Amino acid sequence: MLKKNAITQSYQDRWKVFMRKKRVSQFAVLSFGFYAASAIASSTIAQPLDSSVFVNLAKKIVPSVVNISTLTTVKSPFMPGAQDDLLRKFFGDLFRQYNRGGDSSRGGDSSEDEDDSAPPMSPPGGNQRLPKSMSLGTGFIIDASGLILTNNHVVADADEIKISFTESKEEKPSDAEVVGRDPEIDVALIRVKNKRVMVPAALGDSDALEVGEFVMAVGNPFGQGHSVTHGIVSAKGRLAPDFQLANYIQTDAPINPGNSGGPLVNLKGEVIAINNAIDQRAQGIGFAIPINFIKKVLPQLRTKGMVTRGFIGVLVEPLTPDLANKIGVPSDLQGSFVTHVYPNQPAEKAGIKPYDVILEFNGAPIHNGNELIAAVTAVNVGDAVPTKVYRGGKQLDLKVTVGQRPGNKEQLKSAVEKKKKSKKKAAAVEVGMTLEEITPEVAKELGVAPRFAGVVVTNIAYGGPADAAGLSRGDVILEVDRKPIKSLDDFYAVVKAKQTYLLRVRHPDPQGQERFSVVILDLKKKSE
Repeated sequence: MLKKNAITQSYQDRWKVFMRKKRVSQFAVLSFGFYAASAIASSTIAQPLDSSVFVNLAKKIVPSVVNISTLTTVKSPFMPGAQDDLLRKFFGDLFRQYNRGGDSSRGGDSSEDEDDSAPPMSPPGGNQRLPKSMSLGTGFIIDASGLILTNNHVVADADEIKISFTESKEEKPSDAEVVGRDPEIDVALIRVKNKRVMVPAALGDSDALEVGEFVMAVGNPFGQGHSVTHGIVSAKGRLAPDFQLANYIQTDAPINPGNSGGPLVNLKGEVIAINNAIDQRAQGIGFAIPINFIKKVLPQLRTKGMVTRGFIGVLVEPLTPDLANKIGVPSDLQGSFVTHVYPNQPAEKAGIKPYDVILEFNGAPIHNGNELIAAVTAVNVGDAVPTKVYRGGKQLDLKVTVGQRPGNKEQLKSAVEKKKKSKKKAAAVEVGMTLEEITPEVAKELGVAPRFAGVVVTNIAYGGPADAAGLSRGDVILEVDRKPIKSLDDFYAVVKAKQTYLLRVRHPDPQGQERFSVVILDLKKKSE
């Protein structure tokens, strides 16, 4: 019995030793696996950047950045300055001071919400000078001769442009002059004359930029002088209603009034965009103009002082499935749907018509309006280029001789046909809106150009067919199912049954831009 117990105890002791070794082995394996996995993970996940990266970046780019101040005479002592465009409303040159009695240092910061941003009222006559509006912005040197890039709205209409290279109180600001301006993309090239050594900034490749990359913004926010902030690229290809020729880069690098015209740089210290706008409703949503697009216009700004671009004279909108079905276009067809063709312009001369779908321009496939604009503006004025359109079930090959794109203040006007007077007839079918013929009185009340022949929408029934079609008060209906509409008689001669109709419409625009669209008025659906 004792012998058996001794043997049993011996086996038990050996088992405990074995299990201890096994547990150690298992722990070792698990530990090795954990550290191996950590090593693999650390090799694939980027480590935090050393703070010295931004220190070195600031040292590299700041010497190329300048502070810009401008002085502009307010046109009338009774009228505030012109409104900035909607997107830049709280950006750039909204950091203003008004020269009250000639002492600009005593003026307060202007704000959209404060009435004192307007120039002081003064009685006519006397020797009082007109008030001065002061704006602050940023620019950066691109050439050792003193060429500086900035936003056009920083220097637009300025009587004086002053450049400061440092924040030293001993530095006397240098005079600058405008070399060239491109209001359509809000870029200006200015030149400063100074004996100091200029340090040009390197221009990078904005097309190679990727979402998530670190970037640094440099500027003069609220007149604080050279300031740097950093963030990442939040998105590329952002669209803006007043920026049709290129797309914005979105960043969360903090930018404020005064940063306008300053550089947005990558970690190599290369400028990849010009800071241009912010979304005032949010935090960390800023927009910058890609530098590659600016590179394309720099030669013209240097030599001609302006930019000429191609133009064919059409307005387009996306080809939706509903529109494609209504006009008999294959559902898989991709292109840009023509809603309006300006008379006596290249597109009309080439044979392009409303309801056409532009498939290709100069060999480039066209999927949307931005692609068409990019393709047209890339062509030299006067060149005849092949254009493919889809019309009536067929593909047509046309040649368009590209004209010169007009400026914002020279937008083309449609031809005017004399309005025929007619009496309003009772509608045979309910369309969910009230229509009137365009008279000078109606045009003035609704802000509609009286030159347009058609019928104007004066009221919309909520939830009705017109509301569902996206029509609004002030819209002018020019065509129904491709038939010109010059009077109420014309409209109700076509719209007389509960069917679906294709309406070509001109929409009112507070900025005076021409805007047309084609909508579907569906009278077969029951109102909700």
